Amino acid sequence: MKVAFYTPIYAFTLLISAVLLFSIQPLFSKMILPLLGGTPAVWNTAMLFFQIMLLAGYAYAHGTSKLLGIRAQAALHLILLVIFVAALPIAIPEGWTPPTDKDPTLWQLSLMSVKVGGPFFVLAASAPMLQHWFSHTDHPDAHNPYFLYGASNLGSMTALLAYPVLIEPSLTLNGQSYIWMIGYFALMVMIFLSAFLVWTHKTTNDAADEISGKQDAYSISWHRRFQWILLAFLPSSLMLGVTTIITTDIASVPLLWIVPLTLYISTFIIVFARKPVMSRNLIALLQALSVIALTGLLMTGLIINPFFVVLLHITTFFFTALLCHTELAALRPKSSHLTEFYLLMSLGGALGGFFNAIIAPVVLVIPLEYAIVLAASCFMRFASDNKKIDFSDLGKKNLISLCFYAALLLIISTIFIKGKLIGIPAFISILCMSLLMEKRLLFGSLIALILILHPPGYGWEDPSKAKVILRERNFFGVIKLVDIKKPPQRLIYHGTTMHGLQSLLPEHKKELLSYYGGISPIKDVFRYFDGFQNNQNVAIIGLGSGNGVCFSHEGRKFDLYEIDKDIAAIAENPKFFTFLSDCGSPYKIILGDGRLKIDKKENNNYDIVWLDAFSSDTIPIHLITKEAVSIYLGKLKYDGVLLFHISNRFLDIEPVLSQIAKSIDIPTLAKYAPSVKIKGSPYYSQQSHWFIMTRSEDALAYFKENGWTAGRFRKGVGLWTDQFSNIVSVLGNKTGFGRAREYEIKKAREKRKKKLLEQKEKQEQRQEQEQKQENHD
Repeated sequence: MKVAFYTPIYAFTLLISAVLLFSIQPLFSKMILPLLGGTPAVWNTAMLFFQIMLLAGYAYAHGTSKLLGIRAQAALHLILLVIFVAALPIAIPEGWTPPTDKDPTLWQLSLMSVKVGGPFFVLAASAPMLQHWFSHTDHPDAHNPYFLYGASNLGSMTALLAYPVLIEPSLTLNGQSYIWMIGYFALMVMIFLSAFLVWTHKTTNDAADEISGKQDAYSISWHRRFQWILLAFLPSSLMLGVTTIITTDIASVPLLWIVPLTLYISTFIIVFARKPVMSRNLIALLQALSVIALTGLLMTGLIINPFFVVLLHITTFFFTALLCHTELAALRPKSSHLTEFYLLMSLGGALGGFFNAIIAPVVLVIPLEYAIVLAASCFMRFASDNKKIDFSDLGKKNLISLCFYAALLLIISTIFIKGKLIGIPAFISILCMSLLMEKRLLFGSLIALILILHPPGYGWEDPSKAKVILRERNFFGVIKLVDIKKPPQRLIYHGTTMHGLQSLLPEHKKELLSYYGGISPIKDVFRYFDGFQNNQNVAIIGLGSGNGVCFSHEGRKFDLYEIDKDIAAIAENPKFFTFLSDCGSPYKIILGDGRLKIDKKENNNYDIVWLDAFSSDTIPIHLITKEAVSIYLGKLKYDGVLLFHISNRFLDIEPVLSQIAKSIDIPTLAKYAPSVKIKGSPYYSQQSHWFIMTRSEDALAYFKENGWTAGRFRKGVGLWTDQFSNIVSVLGNKTGFGRAREYEIKKAREKRKKKLLEQKEKQEQRQEQEQKQENHD
C-alpha cells in the first residue's frame, strides 16, 4: 500500500478510538448518577477510574512493545478487542445498589471495573500502540509519530463537545449505548487494517534502524521522568478541582464535567501540534495574568455574577494546564521512548485523580486541593529550561523583596480588615504579583499565600462575626456548621449553600427560619392540611437541619429520607440542632437515596411528599425526571400534594417540572416569596421558590386563593426522563427571577395604590372639614 495512505488510516483509527474512549466517560457516569444521589464526587471517582485504566492501558502498550514483536502485539490487541465485545452494550447490571452505611467510592470503582473496565482498557492502549506501529513504517514522519497524538486528541475533543450539544439532547442513554457499540465494531475493523499495514511491511528505513539499533544510546534520567510525572499530575488534579467547584453549585451533569475536560484535552492538541500556536512566553504571560485576576478577586471577596466567576476559574485552569503541558511537550523524548513517555504521563494523570478523589477528602477536611495545586503549578513556570530556582533573588532585588513582605503582611491583615479597606492589600498584592511574574519562587510563594488565605470555592469566616463549630467531608461533599453572632443562629452548609438554620435564642428555638419562615409558600401547604383532623403521613426527601418536623400537627408523622449519614447524625445530635428532639413530631430517618428508598414504600401512603434534596445549590437531576415524579405520585394518597423546593441561583427547575406534569396530566401551581423580616424576632426569612402537583380540587382552590399560579413553561425545555435531560436548556433561572420581579412589581403597585388611597382619604377628610367650616360660617 502506498505511503500516502498510512497517515489517514492511522489518524482516522486514532480518532475513532479517542471518540469512543471519551464518550464512554460521560455516558457511564450519567448512568451511575441516580444511584449515588447526583453528587459531584461521582465524576471525580469516575475520572479516577478512567485515569487508572488509562495508566493500565499505557502500561500494557509499553510492556508489549518491549516484550513482543510488532506482529505478535497487533494480534494480541485484536484478540482482546474481540474478547471485550462480551461487555457490550453498556448498561448497569441488575442487582447493583450502593451501600448506605459507608463511603460508596469502592462500590463505584468496582461497578465500573466490571462493566466498562475491559473496553476502556483496550481503547486506552490504542493511542500509544498505534503510534508505535506507525514508527515502524517507511513513512517519512515515522521518526516523529507525536503528530498523530493531535488526531487522537481531536477525537477526544470531538466526543466531549458533541456529548452535551448533540448526543445528550438527541439520544436516550440506551440509544447512546447502542451507537457506542457500533462504533466499537468500526474501530475493530480499522485496527485490523492498521495491523495489516504493519504485518505486510518490513522495517528497513533509517527511522526504524534508529529505533531498533540506537535506542540504548539515548538514555532518560530519573529527574526527567519525575518532571514528566509532575507536569502531568498538576493539570489532572487541577481539572478535577475546578470541576468540583463549578459542579457543586450549578449541577453535577455531563455538560459541566465536559467543559474542563475538553479544555484539558485541547491543551494537548495545542502543545503537540507540528507548528506551535502560541509561544511559551505568551502562554506564561496569559497564565500569570489569569491567576493574578483570580487571586485578586478572591482577596476582595466581591460578590459578582457567578457565571463570570466560573468563567474566570475555567480560564485560569486552561492557561495553567496549557503552561504545564507546554513544558511537558518541550521535555518529550525521541520516538524510541514514546511508550514510556506516555506511560509516565498517564501515571501523573492517575496520581492527580487519586489525590483529588481519595487522598484529599480524607486528609483535607477543608477542600484546599484546588488551591494547593494551582499554587504548585506556578512553581513549574519555565520548568523545561532546567534552571534551578534562584533563592538569591530575595537578596538581590531589595525593592521587590520589600513589596513581597509588605504584601504578605497586608494579605494576612485582610482576614480582620472590614469594609472597603480590603481593596488596598488586594491592589498592592496584584501589583507585586505583576512585578514578580518571571520570578518562580517569589511569584509562586505569593500566589500560594493568597490562595491559602482566600481558597477558591470555600472562604474563611470573619472571626468577629462567625465561628465554625464543625467541619466534615465525605463522598457527598463538605459539611460545615457555623454560629453567627448577630443575631445568634446556627447554620448548616453543604458546599457553599446554606441548607438550614436554627436560632440560638431559647425563645426562638422552634421557630422556622431560612426558606421556611416569614411568608414562605410552604406554610400554605401545611396550613391546608392542618384543617384536617385525620392522621397524616409526610415524606421529606432531604433532611438538612431537620426543621421540617416542626410543621407538627396531632396525628402527623414524618419519614425523613437522607442519603448522607453524616447529615443525619448532625440533625439528630441535640448539641447541634434540636428540631428533631424539641418539636415533638414522630419521625423516622431512612438512609439512602430518597428516590430509591421511597420506591420501596407502599402506594397511597403519604399525604405530602416534600422534595427538598440539594447537593450544595442544585437538585440532583435523577430526582426530577418523569419516572421519579411518577414514583412520588404513586406513594401519595389521591388528594395528597407533591411539593418541590426549587430555589436556585443557576437552574430553571420550574419549566422542567411543568413539562413532566403536562406529560402525566396533573395540575401544577408555583409560588415565590421574598426575604422578609420575621415578626417578633430579630431574624429574616430567605427568598424561596416552591412548586406543587396535586389532583385535589379543594387543594388547588385553596392554593390559588393564597397566590399560587399555574406552573410555567420555557421554550426549548423538553421532557426530562431517566434516559434524557438537557442542562443547557435550563441554564439561568429565568422563571424564578421572573416571579421575583413580578412580586416586586405587584408589591410596588399595592404600595402605590395604598398611598393613593391614603391621599384620597386625606383629601376627602380635608374637603369634609372645609365643608363643615363653610357650613359653620
